[in-house]
Amino acid sequence: MANILIINADSYLKRLIKLALPGMEHFLQYSATLHNATAQPPTSKLDLVIARLVANDDQGPEELIDIRKAFPNARIVVTAVLQEPALEGEKFQRVVRELDIEYCLLEPIETGAMLHTIQSALALPRRH
Repeated sequence: MANILIINADSYLKRLIKLALPGMEHFLQYSATLHNATAQPPTSKLDLVIARLVANDDQGPEELIDIRKAFPNARIVVTAVLQEPALEGEKFQRVVRELDIEYCLLEPIETGAMLHTIQSALALPRRH
């Protein structure tokens, strides 16, 4: 059983995660924003954070830095909606690698890809 925090999920992502975790007993917590997620400490140690990033021309990889700072020991999966083509480039991918974000999925995401990503992320050794 894993403790999973889901940040900024729209109805599609919530449904996708629900479909990807059938029959698995995990403790899911939801937060509308990163600010709300960090304002109240999680009820227990987090194993996985799934954060939806909607990036436009005035928001980009900086939010990834905030997510890693807020949850230094959690495995992180980012689902990204990149509305500015430049963000899909080298800078965005470099920041993902430098912050040791385990997985970054660009939306739209298929159920199988989400299931595989969650299972792979939870199989990784704990961060310390």
